This record gives sequence, structure tokens and C-alpha cells, in this order.
Amino acid sequence: MSISQTPLNDKKNSFAETVKQTAQRLIAPHPSVQGLDYVRRVQLLNVITLTLITAFSLGLLARPQSVFIFEYMLAVSILSYTLGKTRYPRIGTFIFSFGFLSTSFLSLFLGIAPNFSTIIYTIVPIALIVASALSGLRTFALLVIYATIAASLAPIYSKTPASTSDITQTGGIIFFTGAILYGILVFRTNLENSRLAEIRTTNQELQEIKTSLEKRVEERTHELIAASQQIQSRAMRLQIISEVSQEVSANLDQKPKELLTLITNSISEKLGYYHVGIFLLDENREYAVLRAANSQGGQKMLERRHQLKVGGAGIVGYVSQSGRPRIVLDTGSDAVFFNNPNLPKTRSEIALPLKYGKTVIGVLDVQSTLSSAFKDEDANLLSTLANQIAIVINNVLSNQRSEFALPTQKSNKVYDRLNQKQNQSGYSYLPDGTISIAQTQNNATLEKALASGETSILSRPSKGNPATLAVPVKFRDQTIGVIHIQAADDKRRWTEDEVMMVQSISDRAALALENARLFEETVRRADQEESIARVTSQISASTDFKRILQTTVQELGQALGTSRSFIQLGTPLENENNDEIN
Repeated sequence: MSISQTPLNDKKNSFAETVKQTAQRLIAPHPSVQGLDYVRRVQLLNVITLTLITAFSLGLLARPQSVFIFEYMLAVSILSYTLGKTRYPRIGTFIFSFGFLSTSFLSLFLGIAPNFSTIIYTIVPIALIVASALSGLRTFALLVIYATIAASLAPIYSKTPASTSDITQTGGIIFFTGAILYGILVFRTNLENSRLAEIRTTNQELQEIKTSLEKRVEERTHELIAASQQIQSRAMRLQIISEVSQEVSANLDQKPKELLTLITNSISEKLGYYHVGIFLLDENREYAVLRAANSQGGQKMLERRHQLKVGGAGIVGYVSQSGRPRIVLDTGSDAVFFNNPNLPKTRSEIALPLKYGKTVIGVLDVQSTLSSAFKDEDANLLSTLANQIAIVINNVLSNQRSEFALPTQKSNKVYDRLNQKQNQSGYSYLPDGTISIAQTQNNATLEKALASGETSILSRPSKGNPATLAVPVKFRDQTIGVIHIQAADDKRRWTEDEVMMVQSISDRAALALENARLFEETVRRADQEESIARVTSQISASTDFKRILQTTVQELGQALGTSRSFIQLGTPLENENNDEIN
């Protein structure tokens, strides 16, 4: 049943929609008509005139006695409706209001009214009410004055008899009725204006809020874009710094001069700087001597053994004494620093101290052809790189001075021996701030990083298996340990910045461990040389053959901590002549 009724319902809905759209088109004002109140008045005019056109057309078909009045009102309605659909609806409103109001006075003039009071009280009040709804204040006031005067002058033109008292009374009623309607119209107009003012104020406030929100959204969007770009730039720079550190670590077996040159070239190529130079302080810490540079101007400075006074004029002299980074730009008073004829393209410069512990051992000087190329963030990132370079340089200088550095394979054995000696594999930091000795753990992530030498991340943590990060501690491509981090939150995800930060710390830890190993090995060798010198001096102090042999075994036993030592002279064929001294 519902299926059979559907087409009928659709036809009804379609017909109703057609009728509705047709009615809207018939009463719609001209597109030039603007303003909600004005549009509604014009629509009301069109509705009334259309209704009267229909009514008077049907009335004429009935052939009434007052044919002229029907024809007159039909003509007024048609003219008013026509003007209501044009750009001039106000004229149509005035013609309709004036024509409708004039019907009563025209009837009196033609003598077709039944009596004076009936025609006046039947038409004039209705005409004034309609006029108050359609007209403005001034137009309505004119119509009230017109109706009052026309009613008062009725004896002059009216062919319908009327008493003086009726005329006076009717004129007064018309005037006061018009005054009341005028007051209502004023009140309605003021109320409408007040509402419109509130609407405009509200709209203005909404517009201001919208504009403010759009501005805030735009600012927030720019901030997010800038933050994203800053994070990407920082991540890229951290990655580059990590690559530079790895490249330097992989070439520690080179000569000091070659290694320093490699550092300057790597920084310049990967970070795109015009000039990179490394200054090292001399033994007396009086001058910062240029030891390596990548630019052509820097090479010329190296040839003439360029050096700057510690604490003297210039950015390098300032940093070498203060131990604090310094940025200078090609503006204002800083422009005096850019007077080096070997580096004419420099527009901004940053110098960072190379510090081992709290001691300044040199300065990393970086120069750019761009104005304002360096910011505080660049200083922080480059300081990280400068600290790593300082550790490398200190290791190289220590290695060069002592000549006791071990090969990579032997250094790994030293680390193993130290771990076995201490019976521990490292230290653990807990959330409560305590640090404890960490014993060997059976952890897949840790073992994977230790075996492969690559960073290992538990990408799918679960309850009981929190997110972990294992970064190998590598020196000269040899894994000597692992930094193992376990998150407190099971849902933690390690970001790229966090991984890069731990890798950077791992590189610095490897260099620091190697430096500590070199120091320990140097001390051990020094103790060994001291023991040898002491034993040798004791042996050389005597000229007695037997005393020399006794002193030798005695000193060796004390130095090595043995339970028994002896010395035997002679050859296997002369065993019977051997002297054994215990």
C-alpha cells in the first residue's frame, strides 16, 4: 500500500512546492529593494493589492450598482502592484494608501454613499490602518491630515447630506484615530530601529570576534609552521652534527693536523659555512694559534702562522679568555670585527670555546657570508659540536704526548678487563634520582644494539614490556657499551629528536671513556717506568756480583708481589755449575 501511495504523495508535494514558489515570485519585491523592514512592507503591499485585484475582478463579474468604485479600486490596486514590483515601491505604496482612503470621499462626491457616517467609518479607519502598516511616518502623517481636512470639508463637495455635528465628530474621530495609529507607528518604528541597532551591534561584535578568531588562527598557523620549520631545522642540524661527530670518530687514527683539517672541512661542507677555523692555545696560554681552516683565506693565514692574543681585540681573543660563545653581525659596532683581508666575504661570525672540563684549550671560529646567520639556537647546537671536538683534540694531544695509546683491539680488551675487575656492567638511574650499579641484563633490545652496533628501538611496547631505547657506545667503529633507556609509560613513543640526542650523548661518552682509558694507561705505564727505574737504581748501587743477584730477585719479588722468585745463571750444559739464589 505504501508503494502505491508514494507517487501520489510525491505529486502532492511537488504541486504544493510549485504553488509556494509561484506565490513567492508574485509577492517578491524588486532585487534593488534592500532592508528587512522595507522588503516586508513591499511584500505586504503586493499581497494586499493582489487580493484586492482578485476580489474586485470577481466583483465586477456580479455587475454591482457601484461599478465605478469597483473599477476605481481595481485600477488603483493594479497600478500599486505594478509599482511594487519595480524599483519604486514607495510610489506604489502612496498611491494605494491615498487611493484607498479617497474611496470614501469620492463616494460622498458622487452621491453614491448611503449616508455620511457609514461611508466614513467603514472605509477611513481601515484605510488608515493599512496605510500605517505600509507607509513611513511622514507619508502616514500626510494621509491623516488629508483625511481630517477632507472629512471636515465634506459639506463643500459632498452630495450626501450630513449634519454639522456629524462632520465635526467624524473629523475629530479621524484625527485622533490617525494620531493613535501614528503613535503606534512611531513606537513600532523605534522598536524596530532599536532591534536593528542591537542586531547591527551583535553582528559587529560577531564580525570582530570572527576577525579576531581568524587572526588568531592565522597567527597560530604561522606559529605552528614556524615551530615545525624550526623543529625540522633543529633535527636536521642535530643529524648533521651527529654525522660530523661520527666522521671525526672514525678518523681518530689520523695525524693531528690532518684530523683538525678534516673537522673544519666537514663542518663547512655539511653546514654550509664560508670559513671554519680551529685555534688552539699555546703552552703558555698567551696566544690562540690557528691550527686548521677550510677556506683559501684560512690557508693563507696558516702559512703565516696566524695567532691572536688571548683576551686581545677580536672575537677569538674574547672567547679564548672568557670561555663564553660570542656572535657578531655585520651591523653597528660589531662591524669592526670584519676587517680581515683574507676573509672579505664574512658578514656574520660566531666563536665557541673548545673546553675540556672547565679549561679552554682553543676556539672554534665559524664565519658566514649571510648577515644575521647565527642565532642563540645555532650557538647551542654548535656548542655541542665544539664540546665533542674539544674531547677529540684533548685525546689526540694526550695521545701525541704520551705515545702510550693502545690499538683499537687492545683498548677493547682494556674495557673488558675493567668491567671484569669491577664485576659490573654499568650504572642505572632510577626515577627517584638514585644511581645504582647495573648488573648484566637479558634484554633483547640491549643485546641487539650490542651485537649489531646499531640503535635499537622497541617499536611496539606492551604492558610489562615498556618502550625501550638502546644506543651503542662506539669508538672507532667498535662497540664498547650500550646506553639502555626504559620509559616509565607503556605507551611512550621515542621521537627522532630524542633518539638523536641520545646518539649525540653516546658519541661524547665514547670519547670521554677513551680519554679516561688513555689517562689510566698513562698512569699505569708511568708507575711501571718508575718501578723499573727504582729496581735499576738499586741494582746499580752495588758492585758485588752476589749482591747484585740478591737485589735483583728481591726487588722483582716486591714489585710483582710474588711468593717466590729466583735467578739462575749459566747454560743447560753447565747445570752443575749453576748458582741459584733464593
